[in-house]
Amino acid sequence: MGIAKSPLIVSSQTSPHKNLAKLVLKYQNSEFQDSIPMHAVNAFEIANQFVSSDKVILDSGCGTGESSYRLAEKFPKNKVIGVDKSIERLRRSHANGDQPDNLLFMQTDCVHLWRLIKQAKWNIERHYLFYPNPWPKPGHLQRRWHGHPIFPTMVSLGGLLIMRTNWKVYAQEFMQALELSCSKQVVANELELDVDTAFTPFERKYIQSEHQLYEVVSNL
Repeated sequence: MGIAKSPLIVSSQTSPHKNLAKLVLKYQNSEFQDSIPMHAVNAFEIANQFVSSDKVILDSGCGTGESSYRLAEKFPKNKVIGVDKSIERLRRSHANGDQPDNLLFMQTDCVHLWRLIKQAKWNIERHYLFYPNPWPKPGHLQRRWHGHPIFPTMVSLGGLLIMRTNWKVYAQEFMQALELSCSKQVVANELELDVDTAFTPFERKYIQSEHQLYEVVSNL
């Protein structure tokens, strides 16, 4: 039996959204002030003690945590924080083997966590966003990270930001939003990856399904 292929992203939007620049600039000149729930604060306090003053590798939206395990192995001198808001996905992280000492998983929303990280002034060395939900309908622009009011906070965390996606429009928009938000160089590449070195289950399935993958990188 063959491997079930992952369908390509289908959208009536075939190029960057016409309202993207207006949204990015609007949020850049305002402060996102939604309240942070106490459960997010409590989870952050544990992570803050774990991190201490060390350099951090942040894996936002880590899903089942496979990417976080790979990053912890690749960067043994860094503290790696794997974050996902789904407890069900994080429970499956244990299937990846014994958890390295430099890895901590958090069940929380990145919208809350990024604001807390900014307040605590973590030393973010690398920040990974592996295949964020593309929200491909044109009306869902503000649900994409680069169209969300939290985007300026995410950018302000600094470090080397690496985002991967299998939707070209998402990569184009993400790159455009970064260029509008900061004066740093932004690089976008088409990736050629092997199944054996895939960082996430989604990445593995996209490679097997012969999707073109994209990576946007900026040293913030």
